[in-house]
Amino acid sequence: MKTTIVKVTMATIITGSTLLTGVTVGAATKQEKKVTTQYQTLKAGMTIEQAAKVLYGKTYKKQLMKKNGMTIFKKQPFTTSDTLGQKSTAYSFSEKYEVMPLDVTTLIFMTKKNGSVYRLTSKSLDFLRLSSTGLRESKMKLVKGKTIKKGMTEKQLDAVLSGKGLGEWMGLDSIDMSSIQSKKELEAGLGIKSEVKTYVFPTSTKQKKIVMLDYDFKKKTYVVSTQTSL
Repeated sequence: MKTTIVKVTMATIITGSTLLTGVTVGAATKQEKKVTTQYQTLKAGMTIEQAAKVLYGKTYKKQLMKKNGMTIFKKQPFTTSDTLGQKSTAYSFSEKYEVMPLDVTTLIFMTKKNGSVYRLTSKSLDFLRLSSTGLRESKMKLVKGKTIKKGMTEKQLDAVLSGKGLGEWMGLDSIDMSSIQSKKELEAGLGIKSEVKTYVFPTSTKQKKIVMLDYDFKKKTYVVSTQTSL
């Protein structure tokens, strides 16, 4: 599931990045703050109708329809599946601008096995920016001679960056499938849950690094899981 989200959002990013070379903009925009609030308000286990209320407000019913007795969005899903009676559907939402969408929210809904109600099991939010990479980049830079290593905590990552803090992230991902998992699976400790943040950090050599941090629920902190040089 996590891999699916990353592939979808990164494909969107790559498509747009070639259109935005060499231009930069400032801090988070009003639109970015709006969709971030929406992302935070969307909770695991929400039905499509409940999610629509968050996304569309009072006009949410106009965005919905019934199909085979199930409530879905009128907009076209970018993927659907039905595996052994467990259905899934995924939608991408974006704000349209002159050149391309600058924010992409991806929501994946699933049913319980042989169920008829879709529930939110995965969400992601990615920001595209007028930058050399086409992504929202952090204002923090990797200090010359320092390296980013797998397993670093946010505090350790902060120590190898300029300034204080990690700056602005370019993407958030969250998976929580507890609403569609069986009681037996949950009691056995097999609940599927993850939280991921992605940053783009400039370096002293003018490279850019995409760094993903996974939330460690035991340590209660994010730790570096992967990094890729651009």
